[in-house]
Amino acid sequence: MAENDEETWNHPQWGMFVWDEYAWLSDVVAPGFDIFTYDTRNGNALLQGSVYEVGFESDEGEPPSPEVVAVVEKVVARSSAIADAVVTALWNDFAGDPPKSGMWWHGDLESVSEGIEPPPTAPGDLPALLRLNRIIARDRDYGTGTPVVELSFHAAFEEEHGVGILTDGEIILGTGYCYDVSPYGTTYGDGDG
Repeated sequence: MAENDEETWNHPQWGMFVWDEYAWLSDVVAPGFDIFTYDTRNGNALLQGSVYEVGFESDEGEPPSPEVVAVVEKVVARSSAIADAVVTALWNDFAGDPPKSGMWWHGDLESVSEGIEPPPTAPGDLPALLRLNRIIARDRDYGTGTPVVELSFHAAFEEEHGVGILTDGEIILGTGYCYDVSPYGTTYGDGDG
């Protein structure tokens, strides 16, 4: 553990983050993600009012590097643009457009729509099927050459695993299951896709 008796780390704008055995966690305001309105109704406590849990995974509680912090700051600052990019990336994935995610939903809007009333017929229908749960800087080497943030969503079409979206704060790098998402064209761990 880092030399930090109180197990806290302070961000200059967002304040105190608390260590919870795998990540530094706090709540941060990111109003652009409020477009995602899926009502989980499964007992999970979701934060309200543009507030989202932000985490920095860490090796043994070491404070996050300035590079990792900068990427998370970019994601939060660009939350509206990133939210729009999430919608576009998922819709393109459902339509079967490249890049290929490797997920069951790639090119299968019909299966995505099963049990959803009304079924999604356009990208604008997707925000009602998603709810952002967490923004977390992953302590993994995805081979992207830059720190990567995962946006973890509850999703009407994937209630068991949820949906994870990888981003560098500029573009969407991959779509998949929460905590298991890989950059497009790769499978986490094999590095050569």
